[in-house]
Amino acid sequence: MITHFNTEPMKRTVLTNVTNFILALYTAVWIYYAAFNWEVFSIKLNTNAGFSVIGGYPFVFFFILGLVTLLTIKYLIHLNKVHEDKTEKDSRHRIAIMEKDIELLKMKEVLFKMQTSEMGKNSSHLNALHEKLDNLSNRLELEKEDEEHRKDIEKEDS
Repeated sequence: MITHFNTEPMKRTVLTNVTNFILALYTAVWIYYAAFNWEVFSIKLNTNAGFSVIGGYPFVFFFILGLVTLLTIKYLIHLNKVHEDKTEKDSRHRIAIMEKDIELLKMKEVLFKMQTSEMGKNSSHLNALHEKLDNLSNRLELEKEDEEHRKDIEKEDS
C-alpha cells in the first residue's frame, strides 16, 4: 500500500521558522547596534525631500520600517497557513461526505439488485400462476363445451 505524505505543513513550518529567525536576528542586530552606538543611532538629521526639509531619526525610522515589514510578512504567512488549513479541512470533509455518498449508492445498488431478483422470482411465480389459471379456464371452457355438446345431443335424441 502506497501512502502519500503531505509535505506542505513541513514547508510552512520551515518558512515560519525562517521568518521567526530573520525577525529575531534583525531585531538583535539593531538592538546591538543601538546599544553600542547610541550616539549614532540617536542622531537627528534634516533631509531635503524636494518640497520641504524633513527632520527625523533615520536609523530609528529604518529600524521601525524593517520591523514593520518583517512583522507584516510574518502575519501574511500566518494568514496563508490559516487559509490552507481551512481549505485542507474542507477538502477532507468533502472527501468524507463523498465516501458516505458512495457507501449509500452501493447500498442502494444492493437493494435494487435484491428487489429486481425478488421481482424476477415473483414474476416467474406469477407467470406460473397465470399458466395454471389459463389451464383451468381452458378446462372449464372445454367442460362447458362438452356439457353443451351433450345437452345438444340429448336434445337431438329426445
